[in-house]
Amino acid sequence: MTIELDVSPQRKSRLSMRWRSRLVLLSGCLSACTMSVPVFSYGSMIPYIYSYLWFQGERFDILHLNLHPSLFLMFVTSCGSLIGLLSKVFNERFLYGLFSFLLTAIMLSIHWFGNTFMALSLYHCALGFCGGNVLVYTIGKATEWNPSKSGSANGIIGFFIGLSGFIGSFICSLFINPHNVVTTKVFDPNNAQLGNVTIFTDPSIYNKVPYFWVIFAVMFAVLFIPSVLLVRSPTADEVCEMTPLMDESFDLNPRKPAYNYSVSEMLRTFKFYVLYLIVLTMSLALLAGTELYKELAQNTISDDRFLNVIGAILSVANAIGRLLWGVTIDKIGSRWSLFGAFLIISPSLVLLYWTRHHPWAYLVNVCVVSFSSGIFTGIAPALVELFGHRDISLKYGVCLSGELFGCGIFYVLSAASTRYFSDFIFLLLLAVPCALSCLSAAIFI
Repeated sequence: MTIELDVSPQRKSRLSMRWRSRLVLLSGCLSACTMSVPVFSYGSMIPYIYSYLWFQGERFDILHLNLHPSLFLMFVTSCGSLIGLLSKVFNERFLYGLFSFLLTAIMLSIHWFGNTFMALSLYHCALGFCGGNVLVYTIGKATEWNPSKSGSANGIIGFFIGLSGFIGSFICSLFINPHNVVTTKVFDPNNAQLGNVTIFTDPSIYNKVPYFWVIFAVMFAVLFIPSVLLVRSPTADEVCEMTPLMDESFDLNPRKPAYNYSVSEMLRTFKFYVLYLIVLTMSLALLAGTELYKELAQNTISDDRFLNVIGAILSVANAIGRLLWGVTIDKIGSRWSLFGAFLIISPSLVLLYWTRHHPWAYLVNVCVVSFSSGIFTGIAPALVELFGHRDISLKYGVCLSGELFGCGIFYVLSAASTRYFSDFIFLLLLAVPCALSCLSAAIFI
């Protein structure tokens, strides 16, 4: 009789603990998806934004617009650890709510105060600054609530981040270009060095660009509310309640770090810098998969609706990739997961040069790149596996700063490719670092 009384409350507690964890995870997924829509759907938006700016008198090569997602990710990575530092002084949930509010306000301000190239550059910096802190906080809390299944938890969040590009592509097809108006080649004699540029000349297409930001702002306001209310760290009692569940999971997946490193101790290890360089090259693959697919194929595939469909499908592929890579890391560890992902990415990037002439082959190729770049979701689980759960939000923010340099390299290469080398050399220069990361993961991680 006594045994039954001891066991039944334990079962009830375990069930409620699991549901609390799932509720926090779901709210974090909504937050991460919402924050990611502007950047991961930017590849679909670039032709419309470029056409809008062209008729506003700002005329430059379309590849310069790759600066914006690069700036966004650079500020995400360089400022993402700020919330971990400020939380030592201010309440974390207050900071999270503040950054979420600022994200919504910034999206509205883009509509009302300007859509010039420079204004959009500044806005993407601000979005990256706020979004980085939102993302790091969300992933850090998901890891705290799921310490023995951090790969799967981050994979689920990554799945929703990947879906953000699908949302953007859907908006492009439904709102901006519902009738599949084709682009036109235009020559500006005052900017002869640009040659023929491919743009939309129909005002009913490009004049809708400023209203993009209003749609995004409404999404932000609605979907951030549950995450602001529910995403938090587990209390001390909840951590104690979580311990039996962790023990059971670690028995099934016994990859526990030998030592729980502090951030300063982590920075003194060789493995951290190997992982840091891998994160740098991850950003090259991620940007190539989400931002280049329209520019690379715009002169070989004239069907804009098909290109938007590619954007939607590759977003789903990236979402599935993030989920499956997260589960894979839980099963086989970060070393072989990273090795496998980069082994696929390297040749797939180079193949884009030839498959862009064949629409369906290009669709498959881009989806393979996007699926493999879903390994990005493995950063936090790799940190937990190698260095422990201690200060995971701060560790994640520090490691994520490697993407800062990757974004800079990507933009320099994309800008230089318009003058100094061909698209093939550009793709090759993206593929070689990924191949080096493949070897580094197998040897050093």
